Formats: sequence, structure tokens, C-alpha cells
Amino acid sequence: MKKNIIKIAVIAIMLICGSTGASAQLNLGNILGGITGSSNTSDLISGLTSIFSSDKQATADNIVGTWAYDSPAIVFESEDFLSKAGAALAAQKLESSLQKTMEKYGITKDKFSITFKEDGTFTEIIRGNSFSGKWSVSDNKLKLTYKLKTMEITTQKEGNQLMFVTDASKLLGLIQTLGAKTATSSSLSTISALAKNITGMKIGLTLVKQ
Repeated sequence: MKKNIIKIAVIAIMLICGSTGASAQLNLGNILGGITGSSNTSDLISGLTSIFSSDKQATADNIVGTWAYDSPAIVFESEDFLSKAGAALAAQKLESSLQKTMEKYGITKDKFSITFKEDGTFTEIIRGNSFSGKWSVSDNKLKLTYKLKTMEITTQKEGNQLMFVTDASKLLGLIQTLGAKTATSSSLSTISALAKNITGMKIGLTLVKQ
């Protein structure tokens, strides 16, 4: 309920900003802070969507274990408050489209998981099919090496959640690499259309440790 109030308030305030100019923008943080009980704008945005942090990327020490798909992931890199607020609103439609796309290609809570072993190998299960390969973390990127392909993935780890994210233009490659070989660019057209004008955003999937 609180998030819905915040999002409605963001829409209203952005409309005010468009009509009254800089004076409204100067007071945006104070107004939203009053709604949430916090004057820290970064805390507010964290409540709307995830913010990328290089300090939260997965490491070789904390990625070991089994991770199962939970939901789509939307992560913003930009630190500009107004851009994030507007992007957070657009992310609602994007998240719904992402969810449908993941389900279409078998990336669902009960059909997709990946296990990273201490010996540097991994096993992935999607729709009952098993794939294996090698993994490593280098230059803050997770590298998954299958028989014929190696892919670098940007990660974000928060508690028991692990996000695999990429630029919208590379989402098709990520989904195909993870085993959804039949995924096509046309099936991602809605996602691409929604995401192309949002700067500093990465999308993908959220996994939860089992």
C-alpha cells in the first residue's frame, strides 16, 4: 500500500515539475521525504526499485550453491533522482512483460535453477533439461562457459537474492545462453520498446538461494 502511495505521489509531482519548473524540482525530495517519513532520497528510490552497486556484485566466495528463479530483475545504474523516479514508473509495465517472456521460455520458479560448485563447474536445469559447464568470476563479471559459448554476466547479490542482468539489447543473448534456444528478437520487441529510452538500466532475472 505504501509503495502504491509513493508511486502515485511521484506521478503527481512529476506533472507539477513539468508545469512549474525548477522551483518544484527543488522541493521534490522534501515532499517525498514527508510521505515516506525519510529525507534520504536514496532510501526512497531503493524502495521503488533496485540500484546497481559494484560492491554488491557476486564473488567466487558467495555464489557457490543452488539458485532458483524467482522473478524478473530491473536494476538502475544512474544516480540521477528524477530519472530513477520516472524509470521506476515505467518499470511496472516492463516487469510484467519480462515475467511473461521468462515464463514463455521455461524460466519459471519450478523449472529453472543453477548450481555453482566449489570446483568451478555448474549445472543448470531448465524445463527438465540439464546443462553443465564451467564458471568463474573475473573483473567483477560472472563468466559461464558452455560447450561452445562463454558469456559474461553482470550480477547483483543482495542477501539471498542473486540477479543476472544485462542491457536490454543483450537480453536475447542472455536468455538463449541460459537454455531458451527458441527465444527470438520478435518475442522481446515489447521489452525493447519499453527499455530503449531508459538510460542506465539493466534487466534480467532474480534467483533465490535454496
